[in-house]
Amino acid sequence: MSVKTAFERYFEDKEFVWKPGLERIKRAVEEFGGKDYPSVIVAGTNGKGSVSHLIAEALIGNGLKVGLFTSPHLFRFNERIKVNLREVETGELDRAFESVFPLIERFELTYFEASLVLALEVFKKKKVDAAVFEVGLGGRLDATNALDHQLAVLTSVSLDHTNYLGSSLPEIAREKAEVFRGVPFGVLGDVEDGVVETVRRVFDGELHLYGRDFWADGVLVSISGTSFYYMGSVPMKTSLIGEHQAVNASVAVRTSQLFFERFFRNHFLIPREFTVKLPGRFEVLKESPPVIFDVAHNEGALKKLFETAKELGICGDVYYSGLKDKEQERNLKVVSEYLDWSCGTLYLLQIENERAESVERLKEIAVKSGIQNVEFVDRVKVKELKKPSVITGSFYVGGLVERV
Repeated sequence: MSVKTAFERYFEDKEFVWKPGLERIKRAVEEFGGKDYPSVIVAGTNGKGSVSHLIAEALIGNGLKVGLFTSPHLFRFNERIKVNLREVETGELDRAFESVFPLIERFELTYFEASLVLALEVFKKKKVDAAVFEVGLGGRLDATNALDHQLAVLTSVSLDHTNYLGSSLPEIAREKAEVFRGVPFGVLGDVEDGVVETVRRVFDGELHLYGRDFWADGVLVSISGTSFYYMGSVPMKTSLIGEHQAVNASVAVRTSQLFFERFFRNHFLIPREFTVKLPGRFEVLKESPPVIFDVAHNEGALKKLFETAKELGICGDVYYSGLKDKEQERNLKVVSEYLDWSCGTLYLLQIENERAESVERLKEIAVKSGIQNVEFVDRVKVKELKKPSVITGSFYVGGLVERV
């Protein structure tokens, strides 16, 4: 078990809440002194974590020292703050926390706001050349949007966090599109007409669209990764698995090239292979039989997960749990469609969190969704699984998986 950071110990007994508004964090960032390096902000319902890591890897490959701020974490807090894709060690985080603690107290920053200030302090001490900031929630009121960025990315828009961002896709798109406001360059991976129009209402800069200005084709997906041709001619591979990861990698390449050439005035070398792997993104825990762990927790992400599982012939059971504030009816409908194909069983797990949906309620929804075989389990012991399995529904499910 990893040692908790001073940051985590400070927030242990404090209410974990999201306070709308950027006034607190803007004042804190201003007093901190902001940043003196160019940065990219990455928003989207799904794919923003993958794209953020891929952008960082591409920029590192071109000689930059890159800070990366993402959320949430899966195993330990240190995952949220990286330099050159390496987690910052606890001792360094603790020293940085001591430096920014007065700001956190004075402005009564939330957990996420404070973690952003902590990242800024780390990046300042490490003297990064550039940084990538992943949006936590939405875009308009997210703490990462309190910074001045030089390039904005929107990966996708689908229903999620509807209690905060709106109950329809246009409403959610408007919230996320705000990351483009005032930014000179933008990259858009979601080319739905409504999303493009929404972005155009707030953004008059140079916009690069997937499918029009850059694209991936010839996509081949295997249990070891995804290969494709960038813009029909450059052969590429990523360790991330799924056809959607070819799109994510293409978004990352175009973003990195645009960012590097505009702000570092140098020729960009297109990477032929991305090696970064992310826990919980079609993560192969076992190859025979295949056991997959994926943190998909909304309809769009679950559809991509099970499309990839079907493409790879992973025909088996599903281990699932989720939170109350997610669209569980939509989610379990997607699970039901996969289980109809695989003839597998749904195993429900109880997450230990105040936001967790009860397994009894999940079973009710599952049965209404047409799932006939439903059982309860306490944990998933990967080495004991004898059938192909997909473990999914939430980041919190990871805590119920025994990997060895």
